[in-house]
Amino acid sequence: MNPATFTIKDHSDITKTMSYLHTNYTQANFENKPLVVTIKSFDGDRSKAQNRLYWKWLSQWAKRQGTEKDYEHNFFKRTLLSRIYYRDDVGEYRKTYDAVRQLRAEQHPLYQQLADSVAMLTSTTDASIAQFTEYLNDIHAFCLKQGCYLETPDDLIYALEN
Repeated sequence: MNPATFTIKDHSDITKTMSYLHTNYTQANFENKPLVVTIKSFDGDRSKAQNRLYWKWLSQWAKRQGTEKDYEHNFFKRTLLSRIYYRDDVGEYRKTYDAVRQLRAEQHPLYQQLADSVAMLTSTTDASIAQFTEYLNDIHAFCLKQGCYLETPDDLIYALEN
C-alpha cells in the first residue's frame, strides 16, 4: 500500500479519503497490519510546508543542472521572486531593483557584482503565503519549460495552494 495524504476542503474530499481507507483496509487487515490515520489542522505558515517544498525543488533542479541549491536559490530569487516583489511593491525592493536596472542600462562595470549582491540579500521570508505560492508555481513552470518536472510529495501538495 502506498501512503497517502489528503487535504480536506469540502465534502467531496471526505468521500475520496473514505474511499481510499475502504480500499486499503482489506489489504491491511489481510496482512495483519492496521492502518494508522493522523488528522491535523492545516498549518498555514509558509515557513514550514512551502519552505520544505521549495528546498526539495531547489535540490532537484540543482542536481539536474550540476550546481548547488544555494546557487539556484539566488538564481530564482533574481529571476522570479524579484518580479513579484517589484509588482507588489514589497518593502524597499522596488527602489533597489530600479537602481540595479539603471546600472545595467548605463553598462556600469559594477552592475553584475551589485545585481548578484541584491539577489543574495533578497529574502524569501518577505513573501506572503500567496506570493510564495506564486513563486513556487513560477519555479515549477520554469523548470518544466526546461524539460524538468519537479516532483511534489503528497504531503506537500497543499503548499501550492493559497
